[in-house]
Amino acid sequence: MSTASVRGETWAGEHLAGWPSASRHVAEQLVSKYGPPHELTAQALTWHGNGPWKRTVLHRTGVKHNFPLRHEDILEQTINYRVPDEKVSKLIAYNGSLVVDHTRGELTAYCDSEAQNNIMLNLADDIVSGQRTVDEALGYHAQMVRALQTHVQETYPLKLKFKPQSSAQAADPGHEAELLEHLQSGA
Repeated sequence: MSTASVRGETWAGEHLAGWPSASRHVAEQLVSKYGPPHELTAQALTWHGNGPWKRTVLHRTGVKHNFPLRHEDILEQTINYRVPDEKVSKLIAYNGSLVVDHTRGELTAYCDSEAQNNIMLNLADDIVSGQRTVDEALGYHAQMVRALQTHVQETYPLKLKFKPQSSAQAADPGHEAELLEHLQSGA
């Protein structure tokens, strides 16, 4: 076992007594990779600016989800990523555990592991860029999960295949201002 793994296991043992085993296991992995969280509450651990992530939040308990297999969404990871209006419905059709925050220019994936979040965000980028349809993304996601289950070496879930945007900008610059100008002019 590596020193980082021992560090993650030790940290989780000291700070997460009573947490479900799945959340503890993911905490061990995250602490081993990114160090202790920046914020610790009874219900969540939060890292800011860790790796490619703007924010990582590990929840003590999650939400049950049945795609691609039954699991609990306990890990949310956020990147700066502006999703064009016309692509939002396609992302929702692909996976309801993707959350578009149009105002902040963020895209968040919620699943049970960093590998699963990488798969979701990589496929989301494929959909937004037109490289895959929703159906193709669903099929490929299932294929990647099967590969992970059978320990087939795949690079797709290991990291983001694109570079997240460096900063979040207002997703709808000027729309609110135009509406207010229209209302104030009495038109």
